[in-house]
Amino acid sequence: MHDLRPFIQSVKHIVDRHYLGKPGAYARWITQDAKGSRDLGAIPYGCSNAANILYTIGALPESLEERQAFIRVLQSFQDEDTGLFVNPGNYETHTTAFVSGALKLLDARPLYQAKGFSKYLDKEELFRFMDAIDWDKNPWLGAHLGAGIYASMLLTDTADDAWKDHYFAWLDANADEATGLWKRGALAGAPRFHHLAATFHYVFNYEHAKRALPYPKQLLDTCIQAYREGACIDFAKEVGWADIDFAYLLARVQRRAGTRFEETQQILTEIADGLIGQLVKMDPGTSEKLNDLNTLFAIVCALAVLQDALPGYIRTSVPLKLVLDIRPFL
Repeated sequence: MHDLRPFIQSVKHIVDRHYLGKPGAYARWITQDAKGSRDLGAIPYGCSNAANILYTIGALPESLEERQAFIRVLQSFQDEDTGLFVNPGNYETHTTAFVSGALKLLDARPLYQAKGFSKYLDKEELFRFMDAIDWDKNPWLGAHLGAGIYASMLLTDTADDAWKDHYFAWLDANADEATGLWKRGALAGAPRFHHLAATFHYVFNYEHAKRALPYPKQLLDTCIQAYREGACIDFAKEVGWADIDFAYLLARVQRRAGTRFEETQQILTEIADGLIGQLVKMDPGTSEKLNDLNTLFAIVCALAVLQDALPGYIRTSVPLKLVLDIRPFL
C-alpha cells in the first residue's frame, strides 16, 4: 500500500504557490524557461488546471463568494462573439473543452454557446471535420480535435441529442474491428502507443455518454498486448499525460469487456508502483514537472484512476475524485 498523504499535501502547496492573489487566478508556471516563452500570468491552462487539481484532491474553495469569483475568472476567457476559449498553441476545441470542463466542476457553465463551431452542427460538416483529422501519423494530437469537438459542443450547450447521435455514429462506424482502436484503416503511421493514447480520448466520451463501446474485448486485448510487448512508455521512468491516458483506458475498457481482470489488475499495480516510485523522489519545491500545473493535473488524474481501480492500494486522507466522472475531456 502506498501512503500518498504527504504527497497530496505537497500538491495543495504547489497550487497555492501558483495563486496570483485573486480568487480563481492561477499561473500555469511560476518560473520562466530558458527561452523566455512562458506566460506567467493568469492564463486558461493555469486557472483551469488549478480548479481541476483542487477538485481532484477535494480542496476546491467552499465559500460561495470564492467559488463565484473562480467562475468569473474562467468565464472571462470566453470570446463573446465566437463563444470559444482560445490559448496560443492549443486547438480551440481543446481550450474550449478544457475551460468549460473546469467550469463544470464548479457547477457552472460558459456564458455563451460555441457559435464558432456552429457549422459542425450539420452532420456532413461534422463528418468532414472528423475525416480530416490526421488519424494515421498524428492521432494523439488529433484527438484534441476529435474528442474536443464533442466536449466543446456538449459543455457549451451547443449540441442537441441528434448531434450526439451523429457524433457517436461516426465513431462506431470508424472503429477498427480487430484492435478496437480509432481509426480503421489508419493505424500504421504512428507508434502503437500514440493510437492507444488517442483512443483514450474517445473512450472517455463513450464513458461520459454511457454509450456502448464498439469493440471492448478487442481493445482490451490490444492494450494488454501493447504493454506486454513494450509498446507503452516505461511507467517507472516517465511521468506525464501518458500515465492517465493508458491507466484510464486499460481500467475502463476492462470493465466494459468483462474479461482478463487479474491480468489488468497486475498491470495497473505495476503502473502505480512505477509512477508513485518517481513521485516520492521528486522535490515539490523544484521539480519542473510538478510545478507545471498542466502536468501536475495529469499526475493526480492518473492517481485518481489507480486509486479507484486498486482499492486499498493508494491511501489519501480524502479519496481522490476523477474529473472524467463529472465531465468529458482532459
